[in-house]
Amino acid sequence: MIARRLFASRTAAGGALISSATTAKPTAAAAAAAVGRRFESTVKVGESASSVLARPPQLAPKKKRPIGGFRGGVVGFLLGVTTAGAFGFVYLIEEYQKATSLVLSSVDGLEKSSLKVKEYVKKIEAVESDLAKLRASSATTQQVAQLKTDWRKQSDILARDHLELKAHVWEIEQDVDSALGRASSSKKPAAVAKS
Repeated sequence: MIARRLFASRTAAGGALISSATTAKPTAAAAAAAVGRRFESTVKVGESASSVLARPPQLAPKKKRPIGGFRGGVVGFLLGVTTAGAFGFVYLIEEYQKATSLVLSSVDGLEKSSLKVKEYVKKIEAVESDLAKLRASSATTQQVAQLKTDWRKQSDILARDHLELKAHVWEIEQDVDSALGRASSSKKPAAVAKS
């Protein structure tokens, strides 16, 4: 495989980096010069130096341990517990949000009903104050009964005074008639006859 590669090598004279592009495979000496150290290695018979450079150094291969039943069971258990815990947590969060929204809606309803109750209490207090004013200004049944008896007495007094006044006027008429020499009527008011 022919590939274009850039090599950096140090020159012995100035120590400056020189870049060169080649289409051929690098040699072991060129690679050693690029690293800045002497190149000493043993190469297998039949391998060229260029094939050694093209292959990266291999470390000892890791032994792949098979996953045992116990280790697989523990890993599966932990994976299952984690998945179930995540789903449970999501479910709890959703239920918490539902419960919170339900509580908030009931709090809003309670607040509205408490405002209505406050309005009703204010109305009741206003009616009670009006009722107290009416009670203070209104008369009781005893006061009404007393007022009736006083009114009857006053009306009786007025009726009697009226009849007395009529009788007095009749007497004055009789005196005027007798002074003028006219015939007087013998009709006398009934109230005067009773008294």
